[in-house]
Amino acid sequence: MRIGCGGTGSFWQLPKQGGENLTVHRTQITHASIDEISSSLQLEHSERSLLPAFLVELSSRSMERINGHGFSPREISMFAMSVDDEWPEPTSPLTVGDRDDCRTILLHPSSECSVAAVDVSSLKIGETENGVLVVVRGAVVWKSDQGYEYIRCGPLTFHLTSGREGGSTGMLGLGPNQIFTERAISRLRNTLERWIQREICISLRDAVILFDGSLTVGTPDNPTAYLTRILDSGRERGNVVVGFSKSTKLCAFGKKITSLVSESPAPCLLDVDQAVAKQFDSHPVRLAGHVYVAKLVEDGFAFRLDVDRQVPENGRIEAMNKLIASDVVMQGYPETLRLAHIFSTFTANDVIAAQRYLALEHGLRIAPHFNVRKSLFGPFGTWEAA
Repeated sequence: MRIGCGGTGSFWQLPKQGGENLTVHRTQITHASIDEISSSLQLEHSERSLLPAFLVELSSRSMERINGHGFSPREISMFAMSVDDEWPEPTSPLTVGDRDDCRTILLHPSSECSVAAVDVSSLKIGETENGVLVVVRGAVVWKSDQGYEYIRCGPLTFHLTSGREGGSTGMLGLGPNQIFTERAISRLRNTLERWIQREICISLRDAVILFDGSLTVGTPDNPTAYLTRILDSGRERGNVVVGFSKSTKLCAFGKKITSLVSESPAPCLLDVDQAVAKQFDSHPVRLAGHVYVAKLVEDGFAFRLDVDRQVPENGRIEAMNKLIASDVVMQGYPETLRLAHIFSTFTANDVIAAQRYLALEHGLRIAPHFNVRKSLFGPFGTWEAA
């Protein structure tokens, strides 16, 4: 496994496969701020880097505001192997559907092709008097003749505030409600993810490109125009974008769609697009991908699968035939996408390292959370009332 990373200012290039060379910058200087994140993807359209300069600049500006201040680090147990923030799934109504709307498609491994995967993670690592500290990191994994190779993009740190600061509107301008802060973190993560996805779609040719999650658009954090441009760019170069969802609330016939292939032989797809699309007839949310349920190995898991809707049906099926011929599929999940998740996710050690780095780089004073129960009861103050 080859690591694509280096110090500040260093770069690697993704292997040229009939597309353009892509310079990849990675920096350990983790800074930023956040004015209009959702419109930032329209900027710097000529920049060819997996780590967009506008996010690095946003990061730097936000962190400059708290130089020398105090922060309360997120507490990490020494026994914890990893940490995660849970992000709620969008709710979807149940549908009755018609079984004639579904059909099973058997897959057959065909010729090999290039496979690449993208994933991005974000995590709150501490709090300040007027905001939160967030880290964001992305990863790209691709399969080459040498094996699996990867590049990490970031981490970048951001100081997000939710109210007015020094008489001026805070960086988010969203008010003190924590829900808005969570939305801002989600928007940051999605902005970096869409940027990396676009650059990979532009850089490769005739590849299957795997995204983590569905190809659903029309939400505030996932505007339709951004993903449409990404899919168009990939299609122009012969790429097929496939989204794997580890969980879904889409239902058909009163059942979760992933349960509908339990008796089907693997590898196969179950085309449920007509059944689930009826749920979105009068909804602002749209399905940019044709929806399948994928069962790629016997005794493996089933996943919701979104394949670029504008690719002809035979092209969508052939892309899946190439995927199972080109990539290792453990438990029904592609290895490239599994590794992209692993390399982007923050472990407990990553969090501690980031907190230590912030303390050294920005002179932040670590001020543990005040806990009245522990002050009163010491080691016996561990239980909190619901």
